[in-house]
Amino acid sequence: MSATDQDLRPLHPVSQMTTSELAEYRQSLETALGLPTLPALYASREELQKRLGAVLAEQDERARIRRAKRGPTDA
Repeated sequence: MSATDQDLRPLHPVSQMTTSELAEYRQSLETALGLPTLPALYASREELQKRLGAVLAEQDERARIRRAKRGPTDA
């Protein structure tokens, strides 16, 4: 992992990220948050948690939209 949180700063807003960009960003955030101690140049743990929350919310919203587009299923 790099000495800064450059990989943890998206180039564009979460809502404009592709599905694969969201997945990669989520993985980077989860990896950073899993560290026992964050490197000095990283954003605070609270800020990284906030970013992760935004990614999770976006992924949940996209999943909800996909389910709605499929319509009711015969279960």
